[in-house]
Amino acid sequence: MMFKMIKYLVNRKKDSVVVAILPSKKTGKYSFVNLSKGHICQCEFDSVYDALVDMDNDENVVDYIMIDY
Repeated sequence: MMFKMIKYLVNRKKDSVVVAILPSKKTGKYSFVNLSKGHICQCEFDSVYDALVDMDNDENVVDYIMIDY
């Protein structure tokens, strides 16, 4: 199965970063990968949708847009 990396430009209160939401090979759960800072978030989600809902509820996130599909 081919997996396409979808990237998002996330505008936060303090900065803007490019992130991807990718599955873990070990658990199959999804995590944020901050491509701007080279950081993999420790949080895990059951789906990409759940990760997007988390961003929607994060008070530090002003907005985000899909930049690569």
